[in-house]
Amino acid sequence: MLMSKHVLGLDLGVGSIGWCLIALDAQGDPAEILGMGSRVVPLNNATDAADFSIGKAFTANQERTARRTMRRGFARYQLRRYRLRRELEKVGMLPDAALIQLPLLELWELRERAATAGRRLTLPELGRVLCHINQKRGYRHVKSDAAAIVGDEGEKKKDSNSAYLAGIRANDEKLQDEHKTVGQYFAEQLRQSQSESPTGGISYRIKDQIFSRQRYIDEYDQIMAAQRVHYPDILTDEFIRMLRDEVIFMQRPLKSCKHLVSLCEFEKQEKVMRVQQDDGKGGRQLVERRVKFGPKVAPKSSPLFQLCRIYEAVNNIRLTRPDGSPRDITPEERAKIVAHLQSSASLSFAALKKLLKEKALIADQLTSKSGLKGNSTRIALATALQPYPQYHHLLDMELETRMMTVQLTDEETGEITEREVAVVTDSYVRQPLYRLWHILYSIEERDAMRRALITQLGMKEEDLDSGLLDQLYRLDFVKPGYGNKSAKFICKLLPQLQQGLGYSEACAAVGYRHSNSPTSEEITERTLLEKIPLLQRNELRQPLVEKILNQMINLVNALKAEYGVDEVRVELARELKMSREERERMVRNNEDREDHNKEVAEKIQKCGLFPTKSRIRKYRLWEEAGRQCLYCGRSIDEKQCLNGDDMEVEHIIPKSVLYDDSYGNKTCACRRCNKEKGNRTALEYIRAKGWEAEYMERINERLKAKKISYSKYQRLRWLKEDIPSDFLERQLRLTQYISRQAMAILQQGIRRVSASEGGVTARLRSLWGYDDILHTLNLDRYDSMGETECVSREGETTEKLRIKDWSKRKDHRHHAIDALVVASTCQGYIQRLNRVSSESEREAMSGEIEMQKVTKTDKLSLLERWLTQRPHFSVRTVSDKVAEILISYRPGQRVVTRGRNIYRKKTADGREVTCVQRGVLVPRGELMEASLYGKILSQGRERIVKRYPLHDLKGEVVDPRLRELIAEYNQEITSKVKAKGAPLYLDAAEKQEVRSVRCYVDKPSVAKAIPIRFDERGRAITFVQSGSNHHLAIYRTPKGELVESIVSFWDAVNRARYGLPLIIKYPHKAMEQVIQRDDIPESVLRLLPPADYEFVGAVQQNEMVVVGLPEEELRRAVDMQDYRTLSEHLYRLKGISSNDYEFYYHLDADEMDSSKKKKKKVRNTSGRIPRIYRIRGIGSLQKKNVHKACVDLLGRISLL
Repeated sequence: MLMSKHVLGLDLGVGSIGWCLIALDAQGDPAEILGMGSRVVPLNNATDAADFSIGKAFTANQERTARRTMRRGFARYQLRRYRLRRELEKVGMLPDAALIQLPLLELWELRERAATAGRRLTLPELGRVLCHINQKRGYRHVKSDAAAIVGDEGEKKKDSNSAYLAGIRANDEKLQDEHKTVGQYFAEQLRQSQSESPTGGISYRIKDQIFSRQRYIDEYDQIMAAQRVHYPDILTDEFIRMLRDEVIFMQRPLKSCKHLVSLCEFEKQEKVMRVQQDDGKGGRQLVERRVKFGPKVAPKSSPLFQLCRIYEAVNNIRLTRPDGSPRDITPEERAKIVAHLQSSASLSFAALKKLLKEKALIADQLTSKSGLKGNSTRIALATALQPYPQYHHLLDMELETRMMTVQLTDEETGEITEREVAVVTDSYVRQPLYRLWHILYSIEERDAMRRALITQLGMKEEDLDSGLLDQLYRLDFVKPGYGNKSAKFICKLLPQLQQGLGYSEACAAVGYRHSNSPTSEEITERTLLEKIPLLQRNELRQPLVEKILNQMINLVNALKAEYGVDEVRVELARELKMSREERERMVRNNEDREDHNKEVAEKIQKCGLFPTKSRIRKYRLWEEAGRQCLYCGRSIDEKQCLNGDDMEVEHIIPKSVLYDDSYGNKTCACRRCNKEKGNRTALEYIRAKGWEAEYMERINERLKAKKISYSKYQRLRWLKEDIPSDFLERQLRLTQYISRQAMAILQQGIRRVSASEGGVTARLRSLWGYDDILHTLNLDRYDSMGETECVSREGETTEKLRIKDWSKRKDHRHHAIDALVVASTCQGYIQRLNRVSSESEREAMSGEIEMQKVTKTDKLSLLERWLTQRPHFSVRTVSDKVAEILISYRPGQRVVTRGRNIYRKKTADGREVTCVQRGVLVPRGELMEASLYGKILSQGRERIVKRYPLHDLKGEVVDPRLRELIAEYNQEITSKVKAKGAPLYLDAAEKQEVRSVRCYVDKPSVAKAIPIRFDERGRAITFVQSGSNHHLAIYRTPKGELVESIVSFWDAVNRARYGLPLIIKYPHKAMEQVIQRDDIPESVLRLLPPADYEFVGAVQQNEMVVVGLPEEELRRAVDMQDYRTLSEHLYRLKGISSNDYEFYYHLDADEMDSSKKKKKKVRNTSGRIPRIYRIRGIGSLQKKNVHKACVDLLGRISLL
């Protein structure tokens, strides 16, 4: 058969890629499945995919970054302390050991005396005070803190961060009111709070006493003013300034993040250049790269961006009169609307009608409940300047224009013409409003902002000090982020918008095409790359998305080389197309819906019925409608709802008019209304019955009570002509940044690239009968594991065997099935879905169905009957292909890479120079667990201890007295004498609270604990436990015995550090290499295999193995490519510990508890094909005939 082309379907998820390559026949219909599979991308952390999906801002990687930041902070403190001690030593102020070991209260009292005029300290005492100030310098405020404490309208905020900042502000105000320094305040507090400890010492407890850095600087200045009268020759102005600004309170400036701001999509350009990049070995190399350059996108708070946004919104208003005739907006009216939005936070529909002096209007674009948004930047500034009329002129911004020649291309003829258009000149940057905004936007320091406002805008000092500076400093114009257009492009676009052109027309007027979709001519003539290049690191600034897209690129390149690919049809997971806030909101909504579903299920069970999905949905719609028919208002009781006697689920917009089967397009109606409504929209039916007034009152009440969503409210008010013509295309969200990037990447090497939508894929999968394929394939296996049940569905009398809690997501192959549907979904289907309300389209579909002489059940709509008859593969064909899929896992990450460390240092003559340290070893994972351990001598033997929070103790408490006290405390909680979580105190005065307790731990053992901190005598005092294990190696001794060697990630990095192979395959050569060196520590040598050992094999985490298949059958299955048989025995190594190895079945996806976001402990090791093989010892490995295997990108297996 002559095949016309190969089409690749891709289903991109957060941690996986489903793919299917099909061949089309000469008529363009699916003819053969060339290959299909699923590529799983194990992430660095098990929860990264879940964290990304739920919009979690603080991921595991960020937690590691936070811990690293703390370590860097401590290292910088040590450098600061070293420099301070060096400067103090030069002038004889270095404190001795006795001063360093001063008791706490005496130290604070010394600091109190230092700030008191007339009280002289010795130079070493003053040096001790300065060392103490250097330890804790207070919280350094940043500009955004002001807005975090008090909102834009002056209201108090209540989140934890604002409460923390407000506490600091309150402490500062208390210190200023009492006219005390920090040292004087704490000395007094300590004297008042001191108490005798049960162990015989003195204890203090002062909590939540944090002050701003300015209070510490004030104290430093007061101390120096009090002491310099005694030491004028030493405490000179220059010495005091140097210690304050360059040593104690020196703050390293933050790195600029301007390089992270995106380029303007309209103005950016590309050029192939030779650039330097890391070679992976610590050096640099020249490579050719496509470099993008151009102007950056403008901040959303920019007055220019705000004005452009307002004109876009105003020009998008569509008004109609009651008779259906359009109501155009005149230029004068447009100017009035823009002026209103310049000075008001929003424009409601009622306010719009008042402005236009016309009450009877209908608007189809003012859909937001809050109306059109005003110029938030100008309004915020106007509020701050309102009491100061002398500065109202700073709210003015006049735009000047000039003429510019642009080239316009006719999309039909390709003819290029030139045209003169008006553009805004760059004089806007000198306008008062823009200058004021730019000062507040770009300057972080309060004093620098004050100086700029005085020198550049002529503001008076007394006005700023009277509260105006506080108001302006509080405005956070950085937080809104950045728009999608540069100021350069806005200057071209704005004059066209001011003339009343819509956004796309305005873009076309200045020579740009708003849509990114290429023309047919561009598709045909575009030069394709033989191989699509991988994304550079941080190119999209989302590491997880970059990882998925790079795997997509590798997969497409491999398929292109193997089979050839003419077209790609791709579907992106919702999470990849959403912003973090959208993902977070989606998960919140899902959790709320799940909780509600559980409540509804309990109510249905009380009625003696099984809570099926359809019953739960029906019950929710009934409650949502107010237990009535939403159309006629007739009451429906619970029995009628559940038994279906007189209530039916109704599509608000019929599926024959709008292909929308979502919950948002459904409501409950009585049987009579549902039958009478037919193919009309809800509002059309209501108007025909003359019930509009009561109906509108009913749905308005439901919306006000938050029982129905606003999108459903819109559908309840739609006529056929109100339905957007591109409704389905909007669901594709091709304007989303990641979606555009994925399409653009593929278009570099593929001629035709299109997108599909999840809702369409799901419906076609169901109509074509693919939904039950995975359940059928898995049923026998799950039955053997005891995870099935017999259930009867609604309306059925016979019971069927089903897998408990079945979801297609339990099997990785569901990605491949989705990809098959995506590949089989041509753009014609989506276009027909968009035009389904057209009478001509419906006639065409009816004709096609009749010609094929197909009869389907009446439950399917005309469109669904038509879709069912589109050419597709049979269920048997797909099932056979799916059964042969072997899941491909991305190989584990590298252990180390070579990088560079760039730092700046001062030379002897005071110059700053940049130094580059090359060849730095960079571990590619966690070297160790985050916990710190100690070591003590207990009853004559060394034991490892760890400090735990009081309410999460693990192990035996070290202190015998505290052990008894905690036992009594736990007994009181068990007997409910004390509430759970109540504090525990050591003393009767309840001042010494027990927050954490040292306990003995078994792991790590004394031998395996890794020392990381040492005292002045070189003794180890702090230990850590190594992170996960890197690999299992097996060796044969000279006696023929097999022994294991478990190498942790820490040990693997150490081997790389000293130039040893990570996996020692030749022990004799490794030992020869070691003998020639004397710098390898004992901790590394101890783990090397003896020289006379013979290497047998090794396996790393996530590597694939074949388990339980006899050698002869294994070889035959591999030679014959019997992937069905191999699939039943293919596992991946998940856990490694001494003589204990866990292998997980390759098809099983890690299940997540959607409500708690924690992994379920599903550890079924029984059945014909167990979920987990847990093998203990090397002997058991041999019995199971465990063979290491490799499954490549395309799902092909080979033995290693």
